[in-house]
Amino acid sequence: MTKHPLLISRGLLMLTGGFSMLQAGSYMVKPVRIELSARQLRTTIQIQNLGNEATTIQARVVAWNAKGLEEVLSENDEILLNPPIFTIAAGREQSMRLGLRQPKPATVELTYRLILEEVPPPPRPEFTGVNTVLKISVPIFVKPAMPAPQLTWTVKHISDKELQLAVENQGNSHVQIKQIAVTGADRSEPDFVKNTSTYVLKTGRKEWVIRDAHLAGAGRFLVQARTDNGEIRETLSPDRP
Repeated sequence: MTKHPLLISRGLLMLTGGFSMLQAGSYMVKPVRIELSARQLRTTIQIQNLGNEATTIQARVVAWNAKGLEEVLSENDEILLNPPIFTIAAGREQSMRLGLRQPKPATVELTYRLILEEVPPPPRPEFTGVNTVLKISVPIFVKPAMPAPQLTWTVKHISDKELQLAVENQGNSHVQIKQIAVTGADRSEPDFVKNTSTYVLKTGRKEWVIRDAHLAGAGRFLVQARTDNGEIRETLSPDRP
């Protein structure tokens, strides 16, 4: 389970007399990723209100699946959570418990999203601004007995100066890509580096456009990806249209 907290800001934009003022309250959620398995059926997350006012949060879990580039969220009741709605006083913390409703052996990873959404309070009589509310999404992974992501990388020209780098996952579990570096065959340092936090779910696909004339003209290059499953190195030659 990832331990790093996620700090979220909620903004209240007030427009008066041509001037804008942003009042922000902050919330800390930890962990930022939830992992369950046959060995760990339940877990707890913490939501802390760092703002100056009490707030009410409503929680729900949806299934999260991918088919190619499309990611779909759909209603689902396989994950239990308690409490589903709660109020956190200013400066206080709320615990939420999550668990599998019916544990079952899985040969493929099951993926969900925990949606935490602020319930907006009634506006004050004197308030005439725009009230924006907090809505965040935390990934939930139910790991199979033997996780085995399988990534296939491809690259193709989309113009004389642009390439499209793509990755598909035909394995049984996700990969989180944290950084991508692409180096031309005649270079010692990367021509293209992208820091990211991209989940490639099973049967999912992700694409990036690389705008670099040198790489577009190279016949071969090295792709290095830093992931939550280790480092990946692939030597690719671009397909031409």
